Amino acid sequence: MIFYIVAIANGFLNTVNKMVNVKAGQCLGTPRGALINYIEATVISFCLVYIVGKGSEFRFEYIKGVPLLFYLGSICGLIAMIFLIIGTKNTGAMTSTVLMLFGQLGTAIALDYVFFGSFRPVQILGIFLILVGIYWKEKVRQKDLRQAILGRNEEETK
Repeated sequence: MIFYIVAIANGFLNTVNKMVNVKAGQCLGTPRGALINYIEATVISFCLVYIVGKGSEFRFEYIKGVPLLFYLGSICGLIAMIFLIIGTKNTGAMTSTVLMLFGQLGTAIALDYVFFGSFRPVQILGIFLILVGIYWKEKVRQKDLRQAILGRNEEETK
């Protein structure tokens, strides 16, 4: 049960993180907003390693011994952060979060198949339903936006 609660908390924190990073990107520019995020994360990570680590993690030999594949996470994270700032700025929090979920689910299905040989077609149906929901939400948003613009134009002509 605790793992479900942690997963829900992770979803909450990811959304808050996303919106803070979007605001940082708007105020500082996308690259600087992402840089601020990574500087903060680096400082916090150093503190955590210092508190719970053995101290050897700070030695160059240790860092050099880490397989290059493990550094891919930070590269993917940085690219994802930049995409997140750009995308959320243009689509809004809800759509961006659901689209990110769509990407995560699609990747999870592919990785489950590659690593575990597990695949169920109903998973694809679930992702399709998410896409239909996003499409519907965007249509409603565009309609509301058009009505707001038309209403504003009518008020200005009076």
